Amino acid sequence: MGNTQSSLPTYYNADPNNESYTNALSDYVDLASAAIGAKVVKASNERFGAARNLIKASQPSKDGDDEKMDAWVTRRHNPEADWAVIQLGSSGTIAGFDIDTRGLDGEHAAQVSIQGCLAPAGTRVNSSGDLSGSHEWQELLPAVEIAANSRHLLALWTPTKDEFNHVRVSLHPDGGVSRLRVYGTVTKPHEAPVGETDLASVNAGARVILASDEKLGAKSNLILPGRATPDSSETQGWKTRRTHTADHSDWAIVRLGEPGFLTRIELDTHTYDGDQPVSAAVQACYTDVANPERDPECFWYQIVPRTELNANRLHRIDVSLNDVPFSHIRLVIYPDGGVSRIRAYGQRVQEIEKEAAREDAEAAAEALLAVEAGLDGATPPPAEETETVRVVVTETVKTKEVDNHNVRSSPRKKAAKPSSKHGAEALPPAGFSSPSREILQGLTSPVAAKRRGRTSSRAEDDTDDGSINTADSGAKRSRRKGKSRKAAA
Repeated sequence: MGNTQSSLPTYYNADPNNESYTNALSDYVDLASAAIGAKVVKASNERFGAARNLIKASQPSKDGDDEKMDAWVTRRHNPEADWAVIQLGSSGTIAGFDIDTRGLDGEHAAQVSIQGCLAPAGTRVNSSGDLSGSHEWQELLPAVEIAANSRHLLALWTPTKDEFNHVRVSLHPDGGVSRLRVYGTVTKPHEAPVGETDLASVNAGARVILASDEKLGAKSNLILPGRATPDSSETQGWKTRRTHTADHSDWAIVRLGEPGFLTRIELDTHTYDGDQPVSAAVQACYTDVANPERDPECFWYQIVPRTELNANRLHRIDVSLNDVPFSHIRLVIYPDGGVSRIRAYGQRVQEIEKEAAREDAEAAAEALLAVEAGLDGATPPPAEETETVRVVVTETVKTKEVDNHNVRSSPRKKAAKPSSKHGAEALPPAGFSSPSREILQGLTSPVAAKRRGRTSSRAEDDTDDGSINTADSGAKRSRRKGKSRKAAA
């Protein structure tokens, strides 16, 4: 389980000089942050500073006195060790830790160790720091020496294979730690949500993998739960530096927690008044690669046209792309500024597949009952339509096809890497030949979209008086009935 115990060290210092802008843990999520729902369950002692300070998203402050420190600080002369149990914001595998003692000079602990466990939420902790039931603590980080007023970025040589949702940090023998970051990867919830859900939430496993700039606000803030608050600048939103170049734009790419069929996009500029972008657009793609920039066959399709953004507003945009699955979205802002949150609501592909399988099973059972009752009839059911879309790339001479086979009707098309992206405005690459470009543009033109009964997007903007300003960017579509497709890219 987890990391194998041996004589070799299980961790290394990812940033010995505390000077690196990025390090081995930069691409992971802080599972122990209060910003994603982490909380302190219990602590052995909090004489000079509350244990809840460990999970604050803000940087530690040097303000305060011995009676109230911005850190977790215990009483002196402990014969054993002090501990605090933290329930992580989401279950996940763990890649490393940031043990921060900034602001503590002379009050820091001599050594710190960390253990982990996977236990149901609400599991009780006894006076010894053990969890009730048969849950056992597993060592994640052995006791390591820490220095005063420093950050200790300790990365595991190999991220854990097991997932955890609780950690116990111990101070040997006592003292203080300002902040504790537990970096890891969110794992899928064991009970997946049913129906429409935010696929771009960090708690759903989403990650902001790239951004053009994050000088004034971290890109990871875009997918935090809840709305931004002005009292915490660290989690306020994604904010880029000012630019004075014509036609400039900034962008951020979000990998969704799971591929899904998108129904609504939300762009929130709460807390940004005068710092919000002039406008924004949203694009989407489907790829099995974590970073779409490394997939030469991944094409971006515009699902939300360039839309004006107002200050301190939640902008709701109905995209209703019920037949096309996407795995990534890209937010493009013009020319720069700040966006506090982005939401991508939709239904998971796996859930659609389960619905289709259930409908197939029900249809088979009904057919069997009809045969047993002698009502099967002599006339075979009519075959469903078959549609083939072919796009040829001249330089690579590769062909993509989407073929509709005779498959029983399901509420949505089954998951596949879409090649034509019906219903979304495509951004065709320059490598297409003239005939192929005409085909691709025909698939995504307003006329073709209307002929297929597809929709583009519909934007809603909350106003101060409670009314909603609405702007339609494309024609409404009627849902298809009695038709499904099994695609193969």
